[in-house]
Amino acid sequence: MTQLAAQAKKIATCLRVGIFVGLTLTLLPVPSAEQTKPAPPADPSEWHGHFVIAQNAQKNQDYPTAEKEYRAVLSIKPDFAEAHMNLGLLYQLQERTSEAMAEFHRALKVKPGLTGANFFLGVNYCNLGQGSKAIPYLKLAAHGAPDRADILSWLATAEEMSGDIHAEVATLQKALALQPQNLDSLYLLGHAYERLGKDEVAALEKAAPGSARAEQLLGESYSASSEWPSAVLRYQNALAVSAKVPGVHVELGEVLLRQGKLKRAAEEFAAELNLNPDSLRAAVRRGEIKLIQGDLEGALLDWNQALETDRFRAEKILGIRETGFGDAAFEQLPDALRQKLEAIVPELQNRNAPAVQFVLAFLAVQNGIPPASASGLENPNPSDAPLHASSSCSEAEVRELMEKEKFSEAKPCARRVLKPSSPAVFRIQVARALFELGDYQTALEVLSKLAPADRNSPEVSYWRARCYEKLATSAYLSLYQADPDSYRLHQIMGDLAAARNDDRKAVEEYRAAIASKPTLPNLHYSLGHVLWKDLKVTEARDEFAAELKINPQHPGALNELGDTYLLEHQPEQALPFLIKAVAIESHNPDFHRDVGTAYSDLHQYEKAAAELQIAVSGDHDGSVHYKLARVYQAMGQKEKAAREFELSTALNQESHSKLEKQTERLEQIESWTRE
Repeated sequence: MTQLAAQAKKIATCLRVGIFVGLTLTLLPVPSAEQTKPAPPADPSEWHGHFVIAQNAQKNQDYPTAEKEYRAVLSIKPDFAEAHMNLGLLYQLQERTSEAMAEFHRALKVKPGLTGANFFLGVNYCNLGQGSKAIPYLKLAAHGAPDRADILSWLATAEEMSGDIHAEVATLQKALALQPQNLDSLYLLGHAYERLGKDEVAALEKAAPGSARAEQLLGESYSASSEWPSAVLRYQNALAVSAKVPGVHVELGEVLLRQGKLKRAAEEFAAELNLNPDSLRAAVRRGEIKLIQGDLEGALLDWNQALETDRFRAEKILGIRETGFGDAAFEQLPDALRQKLEAIVPELQNRNAPAVQFVLAFLAVQNGIPPASASGLENPNPSDAPLHASSSCSEAEVRELMEKEKFSEAKPCARRVLKPSSPAVFRIQVARALFELGDYQTALEVLSKLAPADRNSPEVSYWRARCYEKLATSAYLSLYQADPDSYRLHQIMGDLAAARNDDRKAVEEYRAAIASKPTLPNLHYSLGHVLWKDLKVTEARDEFAAELKINPQHPGALNELGDTYLLEHQPEQALPFLIKAVAIESHNPDFHRDVGTAYSDLHQYEKAAAELQIAVSGDHDGSVHYKLARVYQAMGQKEKAAREFELSTALNQESHSKLEKQTERLEQIESWTRE
C-alpha cells in the first residue's frame, strides 16, 4: 500500500467515526498620514504630528504614548475614522477587547466600509462566540479586500458557528482559490463536509430509524474503522430490514473478503448478482475471489466482462486507479492471500490480453506499487468515454446504459437529459452513477434539484452523506499532501486515535499539534477530553482552562470542566460552568442532565427537575429518568417518582437486552475467525 493510500485509509476512517476554529490574528496595515484624507475644516498641522508620534510609539510597543497621541488626534478630528481604527488596533494588541470594539464601531460610523475595523470586529465577535454578529462585518471586510484568504477563513468560521455550513463551504472554496495549500482552509473545508455528512446521517436516523440505509451507513463506518464484526452485524441488520437494497450484499462480501472468509464472501457477491446481474462491483469482486482460489480462467472471464462494461470503475474498485479520494486505501488483501497470488505471475507474463494486464496491475498495487505506475490501462477519465450511439443524448439511451452499469459511457449525457420534470428515481440513479465515478460535487448538484418533497427522503440522505464523506476525505488528503507533518494533520490523527479509543496515541498527536500551534482553538479541548475520559482530572482541567482562555464560549470545555467538579462532589464550583454551557447549546440534553445533577446535589430540587425533564429526551438507558425519580422523591412527589422509576427500569432492561443480543451476535461473527 502506498504512503498516500495508507494515509487516505486513516483519514477516511476518521470521517466515519465521529469546531470551532479561528485563525491566527493578522493585523491589517496601519494607514499612514499620507494615506488618510482629512476632512476640512480641521487643519492637518494640528493633528498630523500627533498621528506620526502615535504610529511610531505603536511600532515600538510604547502603548501608553500611542494611546495618548491617538486621543490627541481624535480630540482635534473626532470624525477621523482611521484614527479610531488604529486606536482600536492598539487596544486589540493589549487584549482590551471591549475598548477595541468600541473604537471599531466609532470608525465604522464614519466609514462603514473600512476593511480593518470590519475585520477585527468580526474576529472579536467570533472569539466571543457570536458568529451571527460577526458575519456582516467579515463580509464587508472580504468585499474590501477580496484577495485576503485570512479574512475568508474567519468568515467561514463565523458561518460555521452560526450553523450555515453550506455558506461556510462556499467561502472556504473562495479562500482555497487564493491559497490552494492553506492548511487551515483545507482542514476547515474537510471539517465542514464532515459535519454536513453527519447532519445527513442524523436526518436519516430521525426520518427512518433502523432502516436498511441507516444500518448500511453504520456498516460502512465500522468497515472503514476495521471493526469487521460490527460491520458484519450492521450489514446483516440492513438485509434483515430489506434484502433488496442494492449494494449491501457486495459491501458485506468485501468485509468478509478482507478477513479471508472467501466462501462467505463469494455467497454475498452471488446474492448481489442475483438481485442485480449487472452489478459491476459484485462481478469484479467475484473475479477477485476466483483469482485467490486459483481459478485464473474464471477470474479473467469476470474481469474481461468488467473491463468491457466500465474500465474506469473496474480499476477504481480494485484500487488500480487512485482518484484522490482514498478509494484504493481499503483494498489491500491480507499478507497470506497476496503471497499466494504471487505464484501466478510467471504464467500471466506469458499471456497477452486486457484482463491479463488488469490482473498484473492489481497484483502490482497489492505489492505497494503506486496506482499511477502499476496501471498501463487506457481511458484514464470517464468523461473521455465514447457515447453509446450518437451525440443525441437521449434519455432512453442514458437509462439503458445506467441499467447495465455503464456509468462512464453514460456520464457525458447523464446531466443533459435531466429535466425539472424528471422522476426522482431517475435523478437519484444519475446521482449514484456520478458518485460511483467519483464526481461527488456534481452528484450533490443533481440531488439538490429534486422536488422539495423528495429532497429529504432516506435514499437521498444516504447518497448525500456518502458524497460529503468523500469530499471531506479529499480535503484532508490535500492537507496531507501540502504538509504531512503539520499541526492540522496531527489534529486529524488525534481525532482518529480518539475515535478508536487509542487514548495514548490521541494524546501524543494532540500534544504534537499543540507544540506547533498552542493557540489553535479546539486542540486543548480535544486533549482535555481524552484525559478526562481517562479520569486524569488535574491534567484535563488544565487543558479545558487553556481552551477557555482561547475561546471562553467553548461549550464542550465549559461542560466537561464542570463535570470534573461534579465528579469530586463540588457542585457549587461545577454549576457556573455548566450553566454557561447549556446557555450556548440549549438543545443538548446531556448539558441539561449535568445542570440538573448539580442542582440536585445542591438540594435545589425544583430547578433540578426542570433541567432533567428536558434531559430525558436523550435518555437511552434509563439513567436520566432515574435521576429525575430521585429528585421527585426528595420533593415528596411519590406518584411522579414512581412513574419515573418505572420508565427507568423499562429503558434499562431494554438497553441491556439489546446489548446482550448484540454481544451474542458479535461473538458468533468473531467465531468465524476460527473457520
